Amino acid sequence: MTAAIPDRADLLEQLRRANQYVTFTVALRLVLIGTLVAVIRWDRVLHEPVLSVTAGLVMIGPFIKDLLMIWGQRKKRLEDIKETTRFGDLDKYKLQSLYRDTLKKLRLPDEHIPVFVTNDKTLNAGAVRIGRFFGSLDGIYLHRQVLHKLNGDEIQDIMGHELGHYYRFYLNADRFRILTLAIGVLAAIFVIQASDLGDTVGFFAVMISSFFFWRISGMGMLKHGRAIEYLCDDFGAQVNGIEPSISGLIKIGLDDEQRQHLELEMLGRTAKHKTLTQKDVATAIEKATPFGHVADEHLYESVKQELRMRAEANRQTSLSGFLRYMWEADSVDDEDYAEQLQKQAKLLNRLQRLDWESLLDDPQQIRFTESQIEQLVQMIEANPRHVLFRTIQIDDGVHPPIANRIRYLWKNRRSDSSLFGNSF
Repeated sequence: MTAAIPDRADLLEQLRRANQYVTFTVALRLVLIGTLVAVIRWDRVLHEPVLSVTAGLVMIGPFIKDLLMIWGQRKKRLEDIKETTRFGDLDKYKLQSLYRDTLKKLRLPDEHIPVFVTNDKTLNAGAVRIGRFFGSLDGIYLHRQVLHKLNGDEIQDIMGHELGHYYRFYLNADRFRILTLAIGVLAAIFVIQASDLGDTVGFFAVMISSFFFWRISGMGMLKHGRAIEYLCDDFGAQVNGIEPSISGLIKIGLDDEQRQHLELEMLGRTAKHKTLTQKDVATAIEKATPFGHVADEHLYESVKQELRMRAEANRQTSLSGFLRYMWEADSVDDEDYAEQLQKQAKLLNRLQRLDWESLLDDPQQIRFTESQIEQLVQMIEANPRHVLFRTIQIDDGVHPPIANRIRYLWKNRRSDSSLFGNSF
């Protein structure tokens, strides 16, 4: 049985209800901060500053980690890219034109928010809006591979989706993240003082508190994240219609399928290798994968060549190289690891894949028309046990499966509910 697909109007109402009590929740956080400030013994904080600071860092560690990952990305603002740099048929000026056109079609103000291009080879993008304390990281992040593998209309759809996250569809409480972080730091200091059971046990208590703190703070996204993703897909489709939106989704899924199969095969081939680790395999795939399109056989050969070079280099390393291998090597038994890879391969092979390529005029050119999308949706709904791609799916509770995203766009393509009202 296929999953029920929501209506746009219901999702808009869901998000409106989720955001209507933001004033109350902000006031509640301020009260909680005031209470913690009042009960914490600040003389102990001054006496043991290292202990208190460390406890605070443990509590907000996940946020710091995410922040550092964003900060450490290899990226350039669109206007800073060299004039000679090309992304397939596109250059910086064409991308700037596409972005301005996207803003215009979505009736959004041009506030000159940064558009970054990251040196990433996966088909993905992101939007970051942390606020004034980390404002230099705010903006739209486009992976470079997106610019090479998608056409202009599909790139605009991606831009529209991320602009939806940035401007329109979000949980208002998330815009007051600094209050959440303040509660986390103060709660950590309070727990370390209240436990009073020694450093080790105290930090164990902080770690448990950290788990529940982030669990509770993430409940909003777990509850409303899928609604937000559907609405952002919908928003992106307002730029050029559902045809490029769905064509882009299919390309993203196909790219992930190719990457997963390649990684699984190479891990299987090197499972019992004496010098190559799993990290070596991942690094080789990343390095050998070019920007843009490449035939499967050429990509496989490039990765194998890269692995041969890494194996030769590892064989010639000194004691430090041996220690690196021991550190990075998987801790499980070789036989268990090989068996695990075989199970994953069998699982993928057992998946019944829809022959959606048969709907295209040219299987080498993924470009769906409206009538072909209708046939695709019918194919998906008539075969609920089949998949669009043979991939290992990880349900994060936020991003819907690609098949459901396609069905949502088709179902709501003529919805009367407007996406262009006031932000929530």
